Amino acid sequence: MFSQRQLFRYIIGEDESLETTPIFLPTPTPGQTDAEAENPRDQLCYFCDESSQSDDTYMAVAGIAVARKAIPYIIGKMTPIREKYAKIGEVKWKNAKYCGGMVHEGYIRLLFELIDEGRLHFHIRFSRMDEYDHKLSGPRKKLDTVSKSFYQLLLHRPLAYYGKDVDLHVYPDDGSCTRLLPDQIGALHYESGLNCIKTIQPRSSEKEPMLQLLDCTLGALAAYRNGRHLKPEISDTKKRLSELAFELTGWPDITGSCFNKKKLSRWNVIPKYQKSAAGGTSLG
Repeated sequence: MFSQRQLFRYIIGEDESLETTPIFLPTPTPGQTDAEAENPRDQLCYFCDESSQSDDTYMAVAGIAVARKAIPYIIGKMTPIREKYAKIGEVKWKNAKYCGGMVHEGYIRLLFELIDEGRLHFHIRFSRMDEYDHKLSGPRKKLDTVSKSFYQLLLHRPLAYYGKDVDLHVYPDDGSCTRLLPDQIGALHYESGLNCIKTIQPRSSEKEPMLQLLDCTLGALAAYRNGRHLKPEISDTKKRLSELAFELTGWPDITGSCFNKKKLSRWNVIPKYQKSAAGGTSLG
């Protein structure tokens, strides 16, 4: 086995010598308390990002949950995909045209393979942005609406699903929308009644491969939710990838929500405060 320091060095790219070992998401033991457990709590990482907040009808925020010990295994599965197509630099939905989208297709297929293997869980939250009165979100208006979407995702997915049994380490893609999240740990603990978040640390997706793995499927499903795969201006590559991602979910539809689905969760939000037809605000 390797030390936590070795693992950290591996994740940030300073140590490539570690062997990959398949580690599954932790399975809670019913009725077991911390005092009764012989081993320390499992360490669960939650990587999260957003898509389509500016130009589309539906914004999406999504996250992947993965046991910290499984990250070297997953990165080991990602590396051959990049090498096969000589991809250098960040892999993200915006540059999906590279090499006909084959790297991005590889990442999308890998994510669903990892879900099937029990090594990774995926959660996505859609919200129709024109239904929100952004002035009520905070002084940054739309930015605060997006920030609150991340907050709600964290509260109702990783905390609700895993917080009783694991320590959480949250890694959002860095930017204005996630800058305030580290200051919300206390509020998340208060609302959830838990005390499980050890850190919220925004990271650059350019340097974090797990965020790149997330981004490909998130971008594809956001495109599908917004119907971009039906528009003539979308590239053939992105049309193919968005349809592929939706097909791999196995969902009959992308509207509505599927709750209590830890492995693959879809959540279409109805905002609490909605714009009325007259331009005012009403409770939703």
